[in-house]
Amino acid sequence: MNAFPQLGLSKDSILAGLADARGRDLTADGRAFAFIYDAGAETRDLAREAFAGCMSINGLDPTAYPSARVIERSLVKACLELMRAPEGALGTCTSGGTESVMLAVKAAREHARQTRPGIAAPKMLLPVTAHACFHKAAHYLGIEVVSVEVGEDFRASVTDARAKMSSDVILVVGSAPSYAHGVVDPIPELAALAEEHGTLMHVDACVGGLVLPFLRETGVEVPPFDFSVPGVTSMSMDLHKYGFAPKGSSMLLVKNRAIRDAHYYACANWTGYTIVNSTTLGSKSLAAAGAALAVVQHLGREGYVTLARTMWRATEHLLDVVTSRPELRLLARPNMNLFAFTTTEGDVFELADRLTARGWHVQPTYGFGSSPAHIHLTLDPSNAPNAEHFGRDLEACLVDLPARMEAPSEALAMLTMLEGAGPSDEATAIDPAMLMGALGIENGMLPNASAPIHRILNAASPALRERLVVLFVGELFV
Repeated sequence: MNAFPQLGLSKDSILAGLADARGRDLTADGRAFAFIYDAGAETRDLAREAFAGCMSINGLDPTAYPSARVIERSLVKACLELMRAPEGALGTCTSGGTESVMLAVKAAREHARQTRPGIAAPKMLLPVTAHACFHKAAHYLGIEVVSVEVGEDFRASVTDARAKMSSDVILVVGSAPSYAHGVVDPIPELAALAEEHGTLMHVDACVGGLVLPFLRETGVEVPPFDFSVPGVTSMSMDLHKYGFAPKGSSMLLVKNRAIRDAHYYACANWTGYTIVNSTTLGSKSLAAAGAALAVVQHLGREGYVTLARTMWRATEHLLDVVTSRPELRLLARPNMNLFAFTTTEGDVFELADRLTARGWHVQPTYGFGSSPAHIHLTLDPSNAPNAEHFGRDLEACLVDLPARMEAPSEALAMLTMLEGAGPSDEATAIDPAMLMGALGIENGMLPNASAPIHRILNAASPALRERLVVLFVGELFV
């Protein structure tokens, strides 16, 4: 597509170009076990129509666009009800889980500045299984991360959290569930610890907020995680995951107005209009929120319960497949429909390649701490009907699976020189395009046989992984 044509193009030409660009994207065809959260064509069509109908709404000024207030208040009310929030609890629509978390951390920092002004170096107790966006928020906002270890079940260790608690901790975090392993942290114990020390407690339910309550309604045992737990002061939940809304729709819920006010930003120190922003955005599209509200109203509780039951049954089937095979090991028994498994002896990245060759999209994940390299599966309504097919293919891919292989030592040694080097360090400079070519990456796409790349990244330190993915993604947009 031409970026800026001299003469305007026809509608058909433009749309054809966009369709061509999307030709290799993942789709909700039932074969993707990552990224896709799809409740079917009818829900998708409704969301698309509602999104288009709300495109002109700008939440920057809800007095000029009163529909912004109507949509956001309605969506907040639904989410507060689902999370069993107390009287006086409030919420804010955000553009995604990262922004919800960013605002939760900002609220904790500002709240601490107001209520505990003696804290000079604020800290956050963060399980090592918590989402990376908490590290991003800490980096942006100047908060020190104090890592909390996890047990063999990959749930946060309350003993370790207690040992690391200090008077400088402004926020304790727990996941419901953690993305990688699908397990809910011991929220009541973490929240009690936070309350005991007068600090805030955030529950990240971005992936579970619109599944766990409905699983509970089907009779599945769900650990306590919401505002009914004493000490929980804020929660994040994504509507663009298992709410089945378009991307750009999440929610931050807080226990009271003081905490919500702490993540607002106002500025009158300039020559233009005085601003107040509830999120990190200025101009704030309500298109995704409008679509989210439409989907919530369309599916209703019964619809979400039905979908949760369908996804859980498919999950249980695949858990049975994994646990029945001596070649595989389930890393943790999940609390909802996403989980991780690895191989006992065979090469897990070769297994992922074999599944790719059979037309499945899975998520190879690298080792960190006590969590080994593994394959992550996310189940949604689109792939749940294919669980038995996937299970058969998984078993077939185990036949003659080669033993675990190591990354080439020469390649790893060359790349290790990048670790700790600055971007302009000529002694360790590397041509990103040349590196991508050597790894078989063409037109921004990983090769179908990408196990060698995964082995290198798995063997690399976290710092080197970060450096390499920055090189890779940066090269995509040159």
